[in-house]
Amino acid sequence: MRKLFNILIIGAVLVSGSSCKKYLDVNDNPNNPTTQDSVGAALVLPQAIATTASSLNNYDNMGAWTAGYKANAGGYGGWGTVWTYDLTTGDYAAIWTSTYESINQLDYVIRTASPTGTQRYHHAMAKILRSYLYQKLVDQYGDVPYTEVGKGLNNLAPKYDKYSTVYQGVFSDLTAAIAIMNTQVDASTVAVTSGQDPLFGGGAGNATAATHATNTTRWKQFANTLRLKLLIRARLVPDLAAWVNTSKAALPTAATDYLTDDAIVQPGYSSSNANQFNPRWSTYAWNNAGTSLTSGLSNVPTPWILSFYNGTKLNDPARGEMIYASWGANVSQNINGNTFTFSGPATNQLGYDTEPVKRGVAGSYWYSGKPRSARPTGTTANAATDVAGVLKAATMGTPLLLAAEAYFLRAEAALASVNILAGNSQTLFESGIQASYNYLGKNAAGNYIWPTAAATLAANYRTANVNNYLVDWAKTGAPEATDRNKDVESRRLEAIITQKYIAVNMIHSDEGYNEYRRTGFPYIVQGSTGATETFASLKSAKTTPDKLPTRILYPAVEFQVNTENVPKGVTTTTKIFYAKPTP
Repeated sequence: MRKLFNILIIGAVLVSGSSCKKYLDVNDNPNNPTTQDSVGAALVLPQAIATTASSLNNYDNMGAWTAGYKANAGGYGGWGTVWTYDLTTGDYAAIWTSTYESINQLDYVIRTASPTGTQRYHHAMAKILRSYLYQKLVDQYGDVPYTEVGKGLNNLAPKYDKYSTVYQGVFSDLTAAIAIMNTQVDASTVAVTSGQDPLFGGGAGNATAATHATNTTRWKQFANTLRLKLLIRARLVPDLAAWVNTSKAALPTAATDYLTDDAIVQPGYSSSNANQFNPRWSTYAWNNAGTSLTSGLSNVPTPWILSFYNGTKLNDPARGEMIYASWGANVSQNINGNTFTFSGPATNQLGYDTEPVKRGVAGSYWYSGKPRSARPTGTTANAATDVAGVLKAATMGTPLLLAAEAYFLRAEAALASVNILAGNSQTLFESGIQASYNYLGKNAAGNYIWPTAAATLAANYRTANVNNYLVDWAKTGAPEATDRNKDVESRRLEAIITQKYIAVNMIHSDEGYNEYRRTGFPYIVQGSTGATETFASLKSAKTTPDKLPTRILYPAVEFQVNTENVPKGVTTTTKIFYAKPTP
């Protein structure tokens, strides 16, 4: 582990050291690397994969605040635009800068490793990862620099490409990368080692056919799942509809061509050095000395998200216990000299700040400490090997794409009203739910440790929610007079998206935000201020129906270094291209 991290550090120094100045210097253009020295693709690829994983923390943070997964805890102030939604060009800017940092590194690998040369598998992996990042970037901003990125000093002010150009471009890149992965190993091929591939463990290009096949299969599954995701997100966008209809024929039809396990980056995270902690752990849990971190103490889950576990909307005590500290236990807090007792975890609606406001807990409420009977804390928690949930330990890997999301994508694609990919929507839907339990039930090493099997938990979940069409697929086709939604296909889509929203809770919260904007699900009561009826902030004065921002803004650095090209007139009420029209 330490050796790999040392390689990553050397790669980062060499790549950044040949640039004009520091990446975030306002005098530089963060969209472009400058001239590079002779650093090899094999050295830079693992660094690029690791920085890609680190960048996801920024996406999840934005989505968690915006889409109802977390809220302000008591005892802290200065929330500002987090709860008013009056976003500025300084809010969530790290999404842009960290993503382009990773893209820069991947561009270097793509340029250095020829698609037909000895390092063609390095090239293909970098192209797949870059496509993954571009989709995430476009899904937040729309138009972004794409075709002119990577030209270094020859173009420090790249043009912005339309979202449709980028979507189609990365789909083509993924297709090209898959074709490279399908090429045969020859005597001159440079194999991708395990240290160079902290996502799927290396082996592509290995002379041993089975090793090569295993690694390339996982990468191709990842790429195909991303291609499917592009088509699903674009299918109702007017200027992309024809492209979607044509491109869906290029998708493979076999279930084995798509992810059925979580795609997790593990570059050798360690509990002995804070610089080697998993980045999500370093945000919410404990530092190297065992001191609880402010982001964990100052954030709490919302009553809205808890309603999908505690019986208000759905009954799911198993995942509630997996994810949240103090789940169902009596908790007492001393607030301003008064003792308040409640059933854990503590919750708050975003924007509520009239005392008493419940406090956070050491290591955050997203560190359950389960299935242990006694919740480990501090340095003990950092090194824990027997904890499941969202936050597992400092050594946990970072998922790029959950198997649960992959199954839900295929479930939606197979709907009659979507018709992108053949399949049994019910089977895929139920597999997505089971995959969510499976990920949460694993420890930091990726071993399933929950005392009850994931399949049993999923079956218990269906039993506990029989006749609720958000879980019970049979009821999606049998609306009752009291149901709010009578259209069968809409009910099935609502069930799929609601379950995806639950599965990405504090893992890929931005995907919950994206899907809400695209579909309007999970369902909220428009105009309500009820904590279980909407996740809108109580401090928001926005005039949109649900008071939510429709997008984040381009960062200030772009207005400083790429003034002529950055789109003007974009506000937080400018809808993203795939957003559902306002009723």
